[in-house]
Amino acid sequence: MAKKAAAKKAIPKAPAIPAQPVTLTMQLFGPGMSLLHRAGLGGLACSLKYIERAYDSGDLSDEEVPGGPWAGGQPPWTVEPSSITLSFGPAEAAREFLKRLFALSFRITDQGVIYLPGQFRSKPSMDVLAESQNGLTLTFIQHGKTRSLEKDPTVVQCDADGDGKKLIPIEFKKCSWFKHQNGWESLIDNKGLLTTKMVEVIGPLSPGAVVRHVAFTSTTKIEDPAERALPLYFAVVGCLTLSMNRGSGVLVVPEVADLEAFCVLRPEMTPTSSRQCRIASAGDAALQAQLRLRLSKVATKFNLPSCHAVTFRPTSWASQQKSRVDALIVPPGDAVCLRQFEVAMQELKPRVATVVRKESVGRGKNKVETQRTEHFWSDSIVRPLVADNLARGQPWYRGFVNLMTKLDPVSKKPLRLKLFFEKEGLKAMTEKIAWQDQGESAVVRAVHESLRRRFGAIASENKGKTGTMKNRMTGEFDKWRLAFAGAKTADQFRHSLCDLFARSGMNSVLREKWESILPWLSTGRWQLTRDLALLALASYTGAGAKEIEAAVPDAIVPLADAS
Repeated sequence: MAKKAAAKKAIPKAPAIPAQPVTLTMQLFGPGMSLLHRAGLGGLACSLKYIERAYDSGDLSDEEVPGGPWAGGQPPWTVEPSSITLSFGPAEAAREFLKRLFALSFRITDQGVIYLPGQFRSKPSMDVLAESQNGLTLTFIQHGKTRSLEKDPTVVQCDADGDGKKLIPIEFKKCSWFKHQNGWESLIDNKGLLTTKMVEVIGPLSPGAVVRHVAFTSTTKIEDPAERALPLYFAVVGCLTLSMNRGSGVLVVPEVADLEAFCVLRPEMTPTSSRQCRIASAGDAALQAQLRLRLSKVATKFNLPSCHAVTFRPTSWASQQKSRVDALIVPPGDAVCLRQFEVAMQELKPRVATVVRKESVGRGKNKVETQRTEHFWSDSIVRPLVADNLARGQPWYRGFVNLMTKLDPVSKKPLRLKLFFEKEGLKAMTEKIAWQDQGESAVVRAVHESLRRRFGAIASENKGKTGTMKNRMTGEFDKWRLAFAGAKTADQFRHSLCDLFARSGMNSVLREKWESILPWLSTGRWQLTRDLALLALASYTGAGAKEIEAAVPDAIVPLADAS
């Protein structure tokens, strides 16, 4: 009996069940925190600061704010440069705390459009919210099961210039629910306590995160603990989502280094007008966001963040969804890069184009014809090239040859025909932009001077013969375009460029700047010089330019510019 009693006493006690956490601390640079996690933690900080402002202004009551009523008016959380701590109070209060937090952070307006208040300094216009929602449905909530949208689109009118004369229709589908609104449920267990289990990371939290094979679900799905899953829900607030067109979107993920600073910077990155929502590439979206920061009042207080821009587009192997097809890292914009892009935004900005449509009703004598004027956004095909080059640290004109040789993927017509829209803007860029080498501007100016002399000679030889003069000028333009764009070697290009210089006679730019131009004819630089020569052709506005443009087929003559 004594032995049994001794054995009974030797049995170790069961370990005590650890108390449920009453706080949740999330470290900006903690283990497992990726770029998207950090952006999400920044989005959470922005949402918390919005709640604080709304509570202080009386827009939110004690019954609406997380953890309310607040003791002494102080919020039950702390936002520090590298961490956020949420204080739930009693462990059982975590459920109501997170429910209120998500309800205030992920909202839908009475007009049926998604509104993420942490992204804005003040509530934006309806057209900006519509553009933002279109970007969300192409990135975070692209799958039908992650949102509830109406079948038919709704149209909101955008007043392009604020005078009520040029209204542009912006389409969106009204939303009644999206996944983030009830995301708090995945962070709570069946007792209403903060979960201690791993939370599955799905597409709305991290676009592209999916189970790789249904036969190995448990081993190929992505999971995170609550302290990393919660920031991922708020990545939709910390990131910037925009639509390039109806089928492609861009996700801009800013690098967050200081949560307090990010709360100031993030609202300044958000577009405030429909024109600012127009993007043409991933680099364009990221540099526009950085430029808005640089031009804002807070630019002198904080460093500009670097941005990762990801393009989402349907692919031939998964046409039903938008996959990540390209990623671009845009470093913190240096002064020269952003000044160059600022010139591009000024001269190649989205413009309001106008088209007049004729409609008829009835037949015979009862037929009545009416005209209807429509306005729409027409964006640049050059600015995305400039933006992507600057983002990669390349000369802004690199690859201009592609705009002169490739076809438009939509209309299947040559892209170069669209350059007639942007001739004036390109000319202004060559005059205003800060060139890295004086030889670059010298090449462009020398080609302009040669073209002016060639077209002047053609005009003098064909006085009184308007048709012949136009045909010869168009042929002259196409001759050099084909010669430059078709050059496959340095020797071929040098021969073509020097042939133009020789045929144009005395060239003042060549005479003054020949020492700057010679290095650009070397074998190592000839492709960049080809781009410069083609840029000069596209931006030429001197004698003969109007005759060449008049020869463009009616089908591609630029629409009237209403901007």
